[in-house]
Amino acid sequence: MTKVNLYNPSSEDTITLISVSSATAHFYTSFFENNIIPPGGNSSFNVVFHAQTVGNIENTLFIKTSHHEPLTYQVFGVSVPDLYRLRPFTGCRGHENCDFSLPGNTYSEPLRAVEVFSKTGDLQLELPTGQIGSIGKLWEIPISEMKRVTKASLSSLVTENNRTVIRIKTRASRDGNFIILPVKMEVTSVPSVYSSTEKLDFGTLRSQDHPKQLNLYTLNSGTEDVQISSVSPALSNKAIKIKFKPVTVKAGKNTQVAIISFDASKGQRQSQFSGKIVLNVEEKSYSKLEIPYTAQVLKGQLWFDQSSTIFHIRDSPIDPLTRPVFLNNTFSFAIIIHNVSLPEKASNMFHIQNFSQNTLIPSHGSCYLFSLNFKPIRPSIHIDSNILLTTNASKFHLPIRTFTGFLEAFVLPPSLNRQWVDFGVLNTTKTASITLVVLNTNPIEVEVRSWMVSDDSLSVELLRSERGRKTVALSRTKVLGNAPASDQKTIILASGYYAVFRVTLFTQELDGMYLGSIHITTDYEILTIPVKALLRVSKLTVLPKNIVLPTSFPGKIVHQSLSIRNSFSRNVTLQHIHSLTDDVRFYCKRLKNKGDLQPRHKSKIANIYFDASLECGNQCYIGLPFILKSESKPYGLMMQENMWRADADLHQTLLERWRDLKERPGHEFQAVFEMSTDHEKKLHAKVIAQVTWPSIINSPSQILFPLTSIHGSSAEEVVLENPADVSVYVQVLPLALYPNSSYLVEKLVDKMTFIKFPSISTDTLEFYVHRNQTSLNKNTKGFKEGSVAPFVYNLLLLPGEVKSFNVKFTPIRNHSVASLLIIRNNLTVMDYVLVQGQGAVESLMVAGKPPGSSNVLKFRITESLLQHFIQQSKQRQNFTMTKVFNIENDGQIPVIIQSIEISGRICEGYGFKVIDCHEFALTPSTSKDIII
Repeated sequence: MTKVNLYNPSSEDTITLISVSSATAHFYTSFFENNIIPPGGNSSFNVVFHAQTVGNIENTLFIKTSHHEPLTYQVFGVSVPDLYRLRPFTGCRGHENCDFSLPGNTYSEPLRAVEVFSKTGDLQLELPTGQIGSIGKLWEIPISEMKRVTKASLSSLVTENNRTVIRIKTRASRDGNFIILPVKMEVTSVPSVYSSTEKLDFGTLRSQDHPKQLNLYTLNSGTEDVQISSVSPALSNKAIKIKFKPVTVKAGKNTQVAIISFDASKGQRQSQFSGKIVLNVEEKSYSKLEIPYTAQVLKGQLWFDQSSTIFHIRDSPIDPLTRPVFLNNTFSFAIIIHNVSLPEKASNMFHIQNFSQNTLIPSHGSCYLFSLNFKPIRPSIHIDSNILLTTNASKFHLPIRTFTGFLEAFVLPPSLNRQWVDFGVLNTTKTASITLVVLNTNPIEVEVRSWMVSDDSLSVELLRSERGRKTVALSRTKVLGNAPASDQKTIILASGYYAVFRVTLFTQELDGMYLGSIHITTDYEILTIPVKALLRVSKLTVLPKNIVLPTSFPGKIVHQSLSIRNSFSRNVTLQHIHSLTDDVRFYCKRLKNKGDLQPRHKSKIANIYFDASLECGNQCYIGLPFILKSESKPYGLMMQENMWRADADLHQTLLERWRDLKERPGHEFQAVFEMSTDHEKKLHAKVIAQVTWPSIINSPSQILFPLTSIHGSSAEEVVLENPADVSVYVQVLPLALYPNSSYLVEKLVDKMTFIKFPSISTDTLEFYVHRNQTSLNKNTKGFKEGSVAPFVYNLLLLPGEVKSFNVKFTPIRNHSVASLLIIRNNLTVMDYVLVQGQGAVESLMVAGKPPGSSNVLKFRITESLLQHFIQQSKQRQNFTMTKVFNIENDGQIPVIIQSIEISGRICEGYGFKVIDCHEFALTPSTSKDIII
């Protein structure tokens, strides 16, 4: 920073200083000390040189006054790389408190800031933690480290450009030289989303470093919350990765919106080391926000011979061992090694010797750095750590390791122990296998030369080798156990790899306790793994061995109990039961308090379930979506609406899903459940489940009505049963009510039915529901039961409920008719009952004549019939004449004669009387005599 003095040579005129400006960002000027210079007076301003590039920089300052054309003032500076890695805080807009960049110490001694100050009242400085008091070591920066020493916040109540500087005085500062940090910030009143930093600076990275992450914060200066819709680089860059989810930025709040990471290993070109991050806001009045990012990537590495820091720990004592460590610098600049330090864990066995501080390794050169002394102690400990190198290019880590060469063995389930192979209790008729894993945790490769067993009852075979930790192998128990055997006789395990073996025990000739072992030989050890088993003649029997579940469908869960018969003389503990099949439709629920199986007793242990809906979701072949979900509005409410037109298509969609399922290897599914106890492992039960197309009709699907008089009607009962585990809403209506009835018949009725009933009427209303035979549900959640419209009848069937209704046939003429009674429901969408009836006319003949007023029944009285009467006789005599008339039913339907009346009088009147006057029936083509 340089002070520039201004002098007014006039003895009469006063000069007003208006402004001073620069055409480049390399030079920054303060405000005038005095804006008005009286005659013969002076003023001054400061010029701060904060170069943006390295090299010679020249520029012109323009000083505008009230009396002259702008004055020019030449400035010149030479820029070198910043030893403190500070950058000016410029180019930021908004209203926020911001942290400035961290000062770094590139010297070989600790750097301590002793004073941080600014002359501007709007810029507040405080300790980074916000504390007050002694700074102590807060301002001391260790060698080659960066540290936050102060926190600055700028407060402004007016819209303006704020310019100031922060001066940092260090213990090494002399002759008034300070570290100058320019601050330039534009304060605006326009509401928008602003970044709390003007640039995302990833600092200095090496190409082999892990990706570095920076949190991106924004401030919403408006009065309404806004949504950040996207965060992305302005230009595609493989080195940049953004972790972002749409987030709402609260008004007046500073909110983290994204995590930006820079992967130096993916930066191959200089153009990838800088760019812009673009934030898009859904609020139209807000402009998009662009935030620059930059990173300095150092290409190169410090190479060394890794074998020089790896040491073998032997069982027998060994003399101390010292190895030299050489480093090769592949960077394009010299590397200075300031310090070398050991981790505390390794300091008992390792010592650094012959290290000289500030050792310089020239670019693409190599040199001896130090010697590493190894003196093992007893007991020896495994060390896997790093030697820390503090350099002028950040910190480097040299791996330091000790190893024994031993392999780590562990046994996978169902072994009862991880340290040895424990088969538990086995039946003497069963062969059992368990998976054994040996892991190489050493930093070197280990050759497994052989694997052997202790006797002929055991066998061990190599399955495979692969990379992974112990947790990886445990998570892959099933996959590893089913792997095929390998024919390799030896195997080399690299560091971090494991080998998988299958251990098999043949129990046919064994009894009682069995103890054996497996021996795995390497260059460093003979690893022995014990094998243990208890052989018993008694056994556990799964009942039933094969479970065939009842047929089901999506919406109907079926289950069956599973039991184990324990023939041992003591309790057996059930450890677990699970499915070996990757089919979520099969699952089990273990019964409570069934951990112990009683001796010589059959114990029910679990229920095995099959739920066909668990796999198909909303694409099931049965049931509308609500039947498989809990929804607030039941489908039954929709059935009151005119949705009939879509029924056929929806029914066909479900039917096609069912046909596709049936044509595949099956609508039969299988699963295997495995049980393990403390006596026996791998007890299996096979489960078979079948799915079907359900129906709610529980009575014949074809109804043939008897001959019915066109003056009367006949009725038949239809029984419905809900086979599902959820409520089924039913609506019964004639086919004629459908607007597309012909299309519906085509889709619903099969070919055999068409052959038997070639003409199905699509417009008759002679068949209809008469009345319900069972009581209606009171609480149906808005679904109205009973007659809801002419010829339309609603029913609600609870799970497993049975209901019935009568179907009436009322013929309108003497003809034969067939039609469909449609049963809409939310299980199969549609079902139907085929109904057929024939109308007929009643016909009677009395004395060979049809009834009618024109036909009479005559009694003929002749003179000869009255001869025996004596007119002179005073005694009154009765005269009775009897005649037989025949009544014949010559119609098609039975006729019931309920009564015979004579001019309105039953059986007798006006001198006529019917003998044996009572109700009788005449079937077609039969007759009966009546005596009058």
